Amino acid sequence: MTSKPRIVITLGDPAGIGPEIVSAALRDPKVLACCQPIVVGDPVAFARHRQPLPKVEMLPVPGLRKDFPLGQPTKEAGESALESLRLAVGLMKGRQAQALVTAPVSKESLHLANAGFPGHTELLAHLCKVSPVAMLMVAGRMRAVLLTRHVPLAKVHQRLTPKSIEEAAALARVFAKDVLGISRPRIVVCGLNPHAGDGGLIGKEEKTVMEPALRTLRRQGILLSGPRPADSVFRDMAQGRYDLALAAYHDQGMIPLKLYAPDQLVNVTLGLPFVRTSPGHGTAYDIAGKGRANPNPLKEAIRLAAEYSKSPQPPFIKGG
Repeated sequence: MTSKPRIVITLGDPAGIGPEIVSAALRDPKVLACCQPIVVGDPVAFARHRQPLPKVEMLPVPGLRKDFPLGQPTKEAGESALESLRLAVGLMKGRQAQALVTAPVSKESLHLANAGFPGHTELLAHLCKVSPVAMLMVAGRMRAVLLTRHVPLAKVHQRLTPKSIEEAAALARVFAKDVLGISRPRIVVCGLNPHAGDGGLIGKEEKTVMEPALRTLRRQGILLSGPRPADSVFRDMAQGRYDLALAAYHDQGMIPLKLYAPDQLVNVTLGLPFVRTSPGHGTAYDIAGKGRANPNPLKEAIRLAAEYSKSPQPPFIKGG
């Protein structure tokens, strides 16, 4: 019998829905059948949410007050999330587990805690001393790497460079080949502008930034289409024409995936020396502590982490 992978699960921001969805997910026999969970976080969080943790392995990260506030960003919650992540990464570096799953964090809480980084992706890259990394969103058969992440729309065109596109495409290719087992992955690039610029009439980034990057990548043997209008890319991917898209900005990739399979939306970090997934939603402060959070995206994140960790090669190490 094949042993189940050990998966580290952090609570994320304890003032959000993280403790509730972790508790609910680990009560599902299907989740426990696919992995051996190791929960990292402050036990006080479960008591505060009135969501007891099932009998699974837990590494406590104390520091929260018993009456810490729910449903809002605080320095206290940010520090708890940060310390839990540091311990979790230490376990991964020490090869004590095969994958890491993180519940959502708050960028505001991390800022109040002086984390120095806006979110999980950047923090993990720093703690693991790796670059580049990429944010891949997965929702069933739909997959999109976000070429720019949490950037104001007015600045997206400044962050899109041939180098950033080439790096993201290389990481996407490694993932598709080594994890999904696709020998010739079909990757498509979404244009930044409506109609992918319409030949330069509605913006020139497709011609001046994207096309030079794609020519370089094609010379390297990476099969790429585009830049194509985003409104048709995701329809075609849902029909099986593509394996993975490169989305120019956050909402361009997130909206169609959330519409396609909201309960299966998972964030995967490419470029790390280990598997890391997270549910594709935020802290949901507005329902924190109310017993209404949906654990299904976290369950899917755990399932995918277990699946990806079984790939024959370390999947997310830079290279290709």
